[in-house]
Amino acid sequence: MHNNIIKKISVFFMSVFLIFALVGCGNTVNTTSSNKPKPKPKPKITAQYIVDTLKAKEGNYMTDIVVTTADNDENKLLGRPHQYTEKINWKDSRAKDSHTDCTVEIFKNSEDAITRKNYVDNIEKNMAPLVQYLDQKKNVLLRIDGRLTPQQSKEYTDIFDKLMQSSTTS
Repeated sequence: MHNNIIKKISVFFMSVFLIFALVGCGNTVNTTSSNKPKPKPKPKITAQYIVDTLKAKEGNYMTDIVVTTADNDENKLLGRPHQYTEKINWKDSRAKDSHTDCTVEIFKNSEDAITRKNYVDNIEKNMAPLVQYLDQKKNVLLRIDGRLTPQQSKEYTDIFDKLMQSSTTS
């Protein structure tokens, strides 16, 4: 009888040990913040990223897209102090007989972009054929051909504004 009690006690403790071992190996609910979906990182703004985003919506009208390099920069400003570090030009097919391109220019900082916007704005005051719609956010200047209607220009600037709200710059 003494052996029977010892066997029962041993079985009891082994059962308890086995239950704890199985519970310990079971699935646990992790309540740390790592289970929460991480927000997508904001995309970095580049001239190419902006043009690609505009093309996704306005691509039917965007033609003759040219990435500015040191060799083809008519203004010879690319990379110079306080000037644009990236620039892409395109034409909008709705602006008939226009000699003005649409442009996105990226600057090292917002102060340089503001200075450029003011400079272009002052030139346009004296040269009506070169009028453009200008939209500057952070370190980016968007220039839209003035031959487009205000509503057509707004199509670009609405996309640009939304893009700049959801992105980071340099």
